[in-house]
Amino acid sequence: MVFEKRKFAEQQVMKSSICHLSSVHNALDTRIFYRYCLSLKTAYNVSLIAVHPKEEWREGIHIFPFHRFKNKLLRVSFTWLIMFFKAFRLKADLYHLHDPELIPCGLLLKAFGKQVVMDLHENVAEDIFDKPWIPFKKPLYWCFHFFEKLAVKRLTLVLAENSYEARYQKMGADYTTILNYCDVSFFKPFSEPVNRNTNRIFYIGILLESRGLQQISEAVYLLKQRGVEVHFDVVGELYSSLEDKLLALPYWNEVASQIHFHGCLPLEKGYEISRNAAIGMCIIQPMKNSIESYPTKMFEYMAIGLPQIISNFRLYRSVVEKHQTGLCVDPGDAAAIAAAIDTLLKQPELREQMRKQALQAAPEFDWFIEQEKLLKLYQRLLKLP
Repeated sequence: MVFEKRKFAEQQVMKSSICHLSSVHNALDTRIFYRYCLSLKTAYNVSLIAVHPKEEWREGIHIFPFHRFKNKLLRVSFTWLIMFFKAFRLKADLYHLHDPELIPCGLLLKAFGKQVVMDLHENVAEDIFDKPWIPFKKPLYWCFHFFEKLAVKRLTLVLAENSYEARYQKMGADYTTILNYCDVSFFKPFSEPVNRNTNRIFYIGILLESRGLQQISEAVYLLKQRGVEVHFDVVGELYSSLEDKLLALPYWNEVASQIHFHGCLPLEKGYEISRNAAIGMCIIQPMKNSIESYPTKMFEYMAIGLPQIISNFRLYRSVVEKHQTGLCVDPGDAAAIAAAIDTLLKQPELREQMRKQALQAAPEFDWFIEQEKLLKLYQRLLKLP
């Protein structure tokens, strides 16, 4: 590791340094590590402080571990200050923050003369009211709004969707919208060789109740009742609250052997599992944020030519139905999800047509387009030629 550090130091001594910070996301988060950090490493020295088991170099990125508080009150109260001290020690030229709870950290870094970008992955103000586990929603909203106004005045913002641009336009923010498109070149190797003629369905991503795991599990049960055995491969961190709800389902014991949890894996290892899947699942439940935001999985499934079953929100349909890459269903209707799975499993010709359509359409949603926006933003903030 000492040799590797020396090697990178010699190669990158003249580059400006960028540090990405997240107290919530895993270090190998798709947007943060695979989109941002890897896109930046040829032009900048890139470090990342995020939830991770150890300090290491990975693909040219220096990762520093951050301990995520399980207690949400402790997390909100102290995380920003701990992160500030960790970040300030690195003496980066620009800091890019990925969690709203780090706004105070960003303001303090800015007070010390650093360039700071605050990346709002979602419409946080609306998200407070969407999440059932959040208590005291109105006080929390006003607390966030207070820090939000400070961030708008002092920091540069990045938005992940067009849907909440109007909010920040009204506030006079300096912002850039960088959409959650996928790196088509990264996913191309997972489009071949594949075996799509299986009875396996696939999901990768964060595992929350809002991601439709209960509805998909019920659909697997309904299909089993009809004599159709479907196996469901799930890649992602399973939170205890969701696990308890799955175990409490009245039919869980009948389908438990058909649902395979692979845990949280690096993106490339997770998508290795998709090679044997017939269908990709994206059954996101209706919340204001989700209805108005593109799911990253939709584009990733397209990039690997995986036919998908996805929630029938207008925004999603505008892509999936237009390009004929999957079926759109009511995300709360397990019977409709089961029927869609059954339809695709019984029609290999339709799946093959969707596979071809997906691969053809994927370049329209390539990360390369958004990467150029990110590079121009950094160039402007760092006053580089």
